[in-house]
Amino acid sequence: MRSSAAHGRRRKRAQIRRRVLLAGSICVLFFCVLGLAGYAVQALRSDQVSREFRVLYAHSDAPDAAASPAPLRAVLQEYDVSFSGSSGQAAPAAPAAPARAGWPGNPAMTVSAGLKSLHSRNRDVIGWLSIPGVLEQPVVQRDNAYYLRRDALGSRNDNGALFLEEGISLQSRPDAYIIFGHNMKTGGMFGSLRLYEDVGYYRQNALIDFNVLYEDGQYVVFAVSDIATVQGLARYAPFLQLPGMDAEGREACIRQLRAWSHIASPVQAGAEDQLLLLVTCEGSEDSRRVVAARRLREGETAEGIRSLLQRARKQ
Repeated sequence: MRSSAAHGRRRKRAQIRRRVLLAGSICVLFFCVLGLAGYAVQALRSDQVSREFRVLYAHSDAPDAAASPAPLRAVLQEYDVSFSGSSGQAAPAAPAAPARAGWPGNPAMTVSAGLKSLHSRNRDVIGWLSIPGVLEQPVVQRDNAYYLRRDALGSRNDNGALFLEEGISLQSRPDAYIIFGHNMKTGGMFGSLRLYEDVGYYRQNALIDFNVLYEDGQYVVFAVSDIATVQGLARYAPFLQLPGMDAEGREACIRQLRAWSHIASPVQAGAEDQLLLLVTCEGSEDSRRVVAARRLREGETAEGIRSLLQRARKQ
């Protein structure tokens, strides 16, 4: 009799445990589904904002849009670089960028047609980044934290936006642009940069357009590297300090980027070149993926670059 009662109690406790576990599992599943739904909504919102900016950029009135001078941004103070991607690890500080004299061909600093419309939508918009057929996004600039979790309109969004390093002044043409973006698994923002590890993809997408408020620019990728951000670690290169480096330091940093590149490129780069660095996370707190490009030189053409890459392919 006692044995039967004890067995009944044990069975009842086991049933209670199973129900508690089931309820806990349902709660975990619910919050996982809720999280995934929230992520999907944010991804859709990010795509919607991107489409809105693409429409604005594509349908700007080119003849008259550049007629009025751009309102100058206040001179930026020096900040500590706080970009951390998804890890929370702060990157080394970058000094304020020494600027090239003026804006060649645009001394009045008039705003280009497409960017005038985008700048009126959000005055933090300073440029448009395009990898034809792969990426078309506005680039904003404020501090290095604001757009980590906000889209290009400033709304909360974990996809973030593409943003220019805060210490780079656009009062005149910089020696180097550094643009940050999240490495989204969906391929959004800078998630597509991982594709550059494939040499075939690189040859087809080596040219990048980056147009800023005061001029358009075309760049060619010369290195795709995973670089440590902490001095003393293997594969460290002070790429975040490129805007403030002297010629010798720039040459050394460029050599490091090329030496650790996933692809061997026939495209040369040197201290005299204006650089464009696209920077994103790559899985480690102390490392970043860097797609390094330099501006097409005087006399170079997109067709000539494509021909160079094709000849290198056959060798």
